[in-house]
Amino acid sequence: MDQYTAQSSGTSLRKDTPGPLEKGAEPNRAQILAAIESSSHAMQTQIAAIVVDVKLLRADLGVVAEQSVATEQQVTCMQSDMDTLKASVAIL
Repeated sequence: MDQYTAQSSGTSLRKDTPGPLEKGAEPNRAQILAAIESSSHAMQTQIAAIVVDVKLLRADLGVVAEQSVATEQQVTCMQSDMDTLKASVAIL
């Protein structure tokens, strides 16, 4: 059992395989793939949030376009939606 080291994810790596936090160690293929998968999932989640932000902003603009005049509350709401969208894109 001493030739294997358990990681928090429950997988086993050989002792001669560097752990993900060891400085100067080259990551192995499994670690690279896990990092890519994690990043991909995070980006998909962020893109979904951006789509929702864009839909909210489009809805706000649609309401304003129907009225021809924006109220102060609508402008504040659109600014808030735009700020949320900018933050989401910045994270991505």
